[in-house]
Amino acid sequence: MAKSNLEEIYQLIVDETEAVLKDNSEISRIEALMEALLTLQIDDGKYEYADLRKAVQFAYLYQLNEESVQANHQLTPDSIGYLIAHLVGLFKEKDHINLLDAGSGTGHLSMTVKEHVDQVDFHGVEVDPVLSRFNVALCDFLKVPMDIYPHNIIEPAKLTKADIAIGDLPIGYYPLPAEGFTTAFKEGKSFAHLLMLEAAMGHVEDDGIGIFVVPSNILEENNETIKEFISTEATLLMFLNLPDTLFKTENMHKSIIVLKKGYKPIEDIEVLVGDVPDFKNAEQMKLFLDRTNTWYETYTSKKK
Repeated sequence: MAKSNLEEIYQLIVDETEAVLKDNSEISRIEALMEALLTLQIDDGKYEYADLRKAVQFAYLYQLNEESVQANHQLTPDSIGYLIAHLVGLFKEKDHINLLDAGSGTGHLSMTVKEHVDQVDFHGVEVDPVLSRFNVALCDFLKVPMDIYPHNIIEPAKLTKADIAIGDLPIGYYPLPAEGFTTAFKEGKSFAHLLMLEAAMGHVEDDGIGIFVVPSNILEENNETIKEFISTEATLLMFLNLPDTLFKTENMHKSIIVLKKGYKPIEDIEVLVGDVPDFKNAEQMKLFLDRTNTWYETYTSKKK
């Protein structure tokens, strides 16, 4: 039975990765995969973009099975990436936009958005040197231009103003004092994901949009600072709970929050709060996406 294009590319990447490891056993498997992507020559005209991206994704997951990595080196699942891409397309109000990926990691989330949304200039900020270099390799392999800043987004930086910011934000405490942030706690260490969210929104144009994967209890646990932020500096538009099936335990549950920069209560329409259905249920998923479309149409009509 003939291999599909996806299987063919995947095998080429895995074989090249093993060849790199054979020549240099001191590097990690993720670094070897990175080198494979930079050296592998692929016929551009033979393969679809989606197959190329997914082949890298599967090759990356294969390496993770062979060698354990820290939690923030995990990829954003396609199901979540597709939903974020849908929301980016929904709120994309100009033909051509700048998109900022806060904590861009390997770049996989941005490249998933690229698969579904046209006319986007990508910008990523990633402090982890291995991930930022992998992001470069992935973009080189997929031939997608992306400005990648090897920088901590919580620290001051001059970045291109974005129309939309996205981010699958790493969860945890920020080890350093965080001054000048509304989301910083008055005492003790602050949450890195809240600081990253606020920092990303600081790099968004006025009335621009932020779409972030966050803990589902973000508005409940240690909530005073984020509540202050979304009642003074940003407007909450959507809060979408991701399916339970994506998470092993309740305390790992995540949601997608959609914010508009600048605080202005939305009138005559409620914030869209809801549960995203199981991604495998195509009929329910279509109904849910239709619901987001209807909400957006009502929202934009009220803005006029």
